[in-house]
Amino acid sequence: MRTRLWVLPATTGTAVAFAALLWAHPDGLPIQAVDNVSQLAAALFGAAAAMMRARRSAGRLRTSWALTAAGAASWALGQAIWCYYELIAGISSPFPSLSDAGYLLFPVAAAVGMVVRPSRALTGRARARTGLDVLLVVISLFAVSWATVLGEVFHVHADSMLARAVSLAYPAADLAVLTVVVLVLSHADSGERARLAWLGASLASLAVADSGFAYLTATGRYHTGDLVDAGWVAGFLMLAFAAISDAPGNANNARGNLTPPSALLLPYVPSIAGIVAALCRLSLAPGDSVMVVTAAVMVCALVVRQAVVLLDNRSLMARISHQALHDVLTGLANRALFADRLDHALELHRRDMRPVAVILVDLDDFKAVNDTLGHPIGDDLLMRVGERLRAAVRRGDTVARLGGDEFAVLVEDDGDPLEIAERILGSLDNTIGIGEHSIPVGLSMGIARVAPEDSATTASEILRQADLAMYAAKRDGKGHVRVYADTLALGEAADLDRRSAFALDAGAGRIAMAFQPIFRADGTLHGYEALARWSYLGEAVSPGIFLPIASGLGYTTLVDETVLRHAVRDAAGWPDALVLSVNLDGKTLADPAFAGRLSAILADAPFEPRRLVVEVLESNLIEHDEPAMATLARLRSLGIGIAVDDFGAGYASLARLQVLQPDIVKIDRSLVQGQGDRPDGTALLRGITELARQLGATVIAEGVETQGHLSTAIAAGCDAMQGYLLGRPVLAEPVVSERLSATVDRASAM
Repeated sequence: MRTRLWVLPATTGTAVAFAALLWAHPDGLPIQAVDNVSQLAAALFGAAAAMMRARRSAGRLRTSWALTAAGAASWALGQAIWCYYELIAGISSPFPSLSDAGYLLFPVAAAVGMVVRPSRALTGRARARTGLDVLLVVISLFAVSWATVLGEVFHVHADSMLARAVSLAYPAADLAVLTVVVLVLSHADSGERARLAWLGASLASLAVADSGFAYLTATGRYHTGDLVDAGWVAGFLMLAFAAISDAPGNANNARGNLTPPSALLLPYVPSIAGIVAALCRLSLAPGDSVMVVTAAVMVCALVVRQAVVLLDNRSLMARISHQALHDVLTGLANRALFADRLDHALELHRRDMRPVAVILVDLDDFKAVNDTLGHPIGDDLLMRVGERLRAAVRRGDTVARLGGDEFAVLVEDDGDPLEIAERILGSLDNTIGIGEHSIPVGLSMGIARVAPEDSATTASEILRQADLAMYAAKRDGKGHVRVYADTLALGEAADLDRRSAFALDAGAGRIAMAFQPIFRADGTLHGYEALARWSYLGEAVSPGIFLPIASGLGYTTLVDETVLRHAVRDAAGWPDALVLSVNLDGKTLADPAFAGRLSAILADAPFEPRRLVVEVLESNLIEHDEPAMATLARLRSLGIGIAVDDFGAGYASLARLQVLQPDIVKIDRSLVQGQGDRPDGTALLRGITELARQLGATVIAEGVETQGHLSTAIAAGCDAMQGYLLGRPVLAEPVVSERLSATVDRASAM
């Protein structure tokens, strides 16, 4: 930025001063030497600046500036030859000569350099429109050039065919350069266009100077020191400034492939100039057949291009209309289109008694996928689910994404919504593979039917009924379908009262504690796991009910910290050998400030961190959550143990254990209870135990409820056990005051 502050006024001032010098042509000044040397110096300066920018760039931008630098160096070489003839040999430079070869290489290299710059990718009809733009700009600039320079050069008598060819090469090359400049500028985005402006102005100045030189030379009126020479000096100075101020950047900005307005308007500018030039030329020379053909082609190109623009506009309006009624991510109908079709279906029901049903579909644990694997994976999962929903329904059914992870199916005519729901479940009975991840998908579905005799049901009412049924299915567990019944509406009111009561109790810290003992394999007491308990209207509510309520209210972290505070306070009076295990949710661990608050809780008790074990649910997938992993690392640095709970119930894998590096692995009850009566059950559990031990973790078997489960766990080499056979969860006070010694005695007698 500081360099630009002085380079711009310096280059501008130099160009203006040089033009003024040529205009004034003061006596006594060796104008020929000053002119020739100034042009050579400006070209070398431009080549050096372009090469510097090429070395500091990469990819196509580096290639672009390298070509421009090579072209400027070629022009400087041609000027050096010209200087030799006029300043050293003392003769006028012959025409054509080797200097012309150097001059003419510059527009070729510069044009190619402009073309290879990074730019927006053109697809579809945009390519056709760009081709028409090329034709339109070329023919328009040709008309201008023919009327001003090219025509005169063509008709002037030349000493040889080579001289005529070289004379025509200058305006022809300039025509190509100006065409490329117009097209590249018109299709660049706003940021790129700002960087290209000075480069385009530089090439335009050099092109005008070249054409002026060709015209004056062909008519025998050019001499060194002519004002046209100022165009070369100004052009190369602007080229140097463009190189210094340009910077590598991504030409593909957020607008993607959207055509900028300039791409539609800028090609018309040379067209207007071409039409004016054609009219002027034909008024002076009505028989100029070249100009007549040029004007005809220009008009045809304008008409065809306008037709293509109109087709583009129609296509754009169609896309806008489609996007207004369809979900951008999945391509399914959106909420607006679904509501419109549902209203239409209800109208047909009122008129002809046609059956109508709505299936509301919600993905289970989708937030965990987003939080742990990232939103791109979540979006990909939504697209895959949308594809399977569309494949599972009938041709006339409407599938919509209402928002987030919620979908809906409108079933009309004689379709059986229960049958369709079963097909949907069947289409998602396996995991969905996305990249290296294999994601199990669970769906909860609610169905609402419009009764044949019901003609007053509204769209909002049937959606509300489907929503109630869907949440009832969620309470039943993953992969369930519920059909709406009036009793669900009554249950909704009860659920609201229960949620309100839980919110009040959680906010006041009224969460009770229970502790379940954990015994070592030798029968000695290892510690206790703290478990949250809550009652409503005098009856205990299952954690499977109130924990989802806490999650829905955003109280998960509050509940976890309440459990920690109560558990640590109760466990502070236990013998030092006993450990306390507390289960924490992934959302709690993802809070960057949680570790600090936990340290304060331990200090207030007081309770030594080494006696605390934090259990992470195996289904949380926190290894993909950077804040959660940072919290675990901080807890581990405090001396707190880390355990993976319910191992084998969800996403169990060696890779997960290697990332988490737990101190304890708790084997899920489904593995312990499912292997007790199998001959190979002990071998399977032993394999899991050995796997955990290789990672330096101890193993606790959960769900030990029978003597067979206990025998299997001991035979498999588990370090400790937990389950109803050894002790049920009991309230805190009996554990500390009465049950502690009794439980130890019971375990020792095993």
